[in-house]
Amino acid sequence: MSSDDYMVVLGSIKYNYMRDTRSIDLEIFSLRANKWKQAASDLPYRKTAGYEVGPIVGSFLNGSIHWLVHNYETKSDVIITYDLKETTMSEIALPDDFYSGHSLRICDLMVFGGLISVWNVKRSKIKIWVMQEYKVHSSWSKTLELSFSPTLNFSPICFTSCGDIVGPDAAVGLAKLNDNGQLLEYHSYGEFYFKRSQMTVYTESLLSLPDGTEHA
Repeated sequence: MSSDDYMVVLGSIKYNYMRDTRSIDLEIFSLRANKWKQAASDLPYRKTAGYEVGPIVGSFLNGSIHWLVHNYETKSDVIITYDLKETTMSEIALPDDFYSGHSLRICDLMVFGGLISVWNVKRSKIKIWVMQEYKVHSSWSKTLELSFSPTLNFSPICFTSCGDIVGPDAAVGLAKLNDNGQLLEYHSYGEFYFKRSQMTVYTESLLSLPDGTEHA
């Protein structure tokens, strides 16, 4: 970051037994300051209806972290963004045809070619939309729709430089499909119960982390 700091952002679910509602508190840990601070509280969000059990991994782009969540006040699924520099939060609406009449399916977002994209999987069919211009709703464009074979409980997490799709299969494996949906490679993790929500894509860096002995 421009502030010469590294941050860990954690969102935790808070349950209100009196109102029977769930909200999210957002906390940030600064490696340079070596301490946590609360960034936001009582945010009206929860996991989407079709999301698997487990934590939600955010996607970093344009200095912000992005999550796909459900806003229970507006009763709609949205992308929320937290700007690490400005410490502000905003929402991005999903494509108008994202669900196409089917409300319950596995879906999430990812960074595709340096752009925010969203995908959903229903009955072995993947649909992917890309936002060509950041935070401009009219720039959403469906870029891929394919059926994959053999049938997998597949969730995409990234594309390779050759255009293949990589992601986990709930049958405890990691799969790679081509742009026709054909299985190219499959790596099994045996008895370990594998979840997409435990995975993310990272870029290696030679920059050293602050040791916490100096303060900005």
